Amino acid sequence: MKNRKIVIAVATGVVFLLCLAGLWFAYGAYAKSSKVKDTLGGSFKQLQTIYSENPFPSKPNVDVLRSEGAWLTNWFQSLVAEMRMAAVPTEDMSSSGFIQKLQDISVELQRKAAAEGGKVLPDNFAFGFDQYLGRSMPKPENVKRLSLQFAMVEAITREILDSHVSSISQIEREKFEVDSAETPAATGRRRPTAPAATAGPAAAVADSGYPRQHFSFAFTGDERAISEVLSRLAKMPMFVVVTEIKIDRQGRGLLPRPEKPATEADKMKKPASDRVVSGTEIAPLLKTQLQVDVYTFEGV
Repeated sequence: MKNRKIVIAVATGVVFLLCLAGLWFAYGAYAKSSKVKDTLGGSFKQLQTIYSENPFPSKPNVDVLRSEGAWLTNWFQSLVAEMRMAAVPTEDMSSSGFIQKLQDISVELQRKAAAEGGKVLPDNFAFGFDQYLGRSMPKPENVKRLSLQFAMVEAITREILDSHVSSISQIEREKFEVDSAETPAATGRRRPTAPAATAGPAAAVADSGYPRQHFSFAFTGDERAISEVLSRLAKMPMFVVVTEIKIDRQGRGLLPRPEKPATEADKMKKPASDRVVSGTEIAPLLKTQLQVDVYTFEGV
């Protein structure tokens, strides 16, 4: 009898504990479901608010946006007009007319370089148009773009010469001619061929606008001349972009090493050549190669 009471008491305790555990889990599930319900209700109210709002902007905002759009349109049109005015004009000329102009301006640039003093340009320099100076005649369909390229080369070369560089060793242009072997010229002396920059297949496709022309200029000068070249290119009316610049020192530097401070008497004892501390006589020459893109805006 006593054992039976003990079994009943133990069973009652186990059932009570199970009921407590069930109530605990039920309370936890209810709390989670209430939280999810509240979240769902909040999301539903937010969705209702979004759907009930007016999707169109207010009239004052529309007026402001239209005014800003009109201002941007006028600004863009003015910018394009200024760029077109600064662009190099293209001329309609024959193949022989282009050759004559190429020869005349080449001689003029040679004289300008000689007036600067020293050997700024080498003999028979062709400015990147070697195959047309006395060797071949351009095809009629290539004359317009060749004339544009030469006008750009002429303008940039004048700026480099005005910067008082020591020498111009090479000018390369982006060749667009599909067939480099043009019609042989009837007259004119042969000139040595210099390497010219070649373009990929995309550049060979005819484009009425010619939005970009690529050139390479190699010249030698001191630091002041190089700085002057970059400043002049930045101020040109043409839209000229220097995409790459490489500068190498020609030989060892000639700038003097710093010495101990000397008295005025010691300075007067030295000859004038030893007292020079700066100037073109001791400035090291730097060989510079510029990669230049010139943009036009005919098709904009």
